[in-house]
Amino acid sequence: MTLKINVVCTSGLGTSLMIRIHLEALLREQGLRADIEHMDVASLGLSPAADLIVGAHHIADSLPPRLLEQAEWIPLENMTDRNYLRTKLLESPRFLAWREREKGLRE
Repeated sequence: MTLKINVVCTSGLGTSLMIRIHLEALLREQGLRADIEHMDVASLGLSPAADLIVGAHHIADSLPPRLLEQAEWIPLENMTDRNYLRTKLLESPRFLAWREREKGLRE
């Protein structure tokens, strides 16, 4: 099963793209691949359902409530620190469960 991650920011350009690049690198380090898209808040409601939504903590009020019922929200205080992002991923129950399933499929 592929993990679907939507990375969101206010405009869908710089911040979300940078977070996406960091996420892809972190997953590659672990030998994992996920379906990651970056977008603006308005587009989030039009995109297919995701397993995780990642973005700056201050946009939480802008996120469509129905999506937060389906996806786990990972709010970030620091968008530039890859180690911080790694820590937040490793605190995510949904990410950890997916990672374990993926590792199990490879054994």
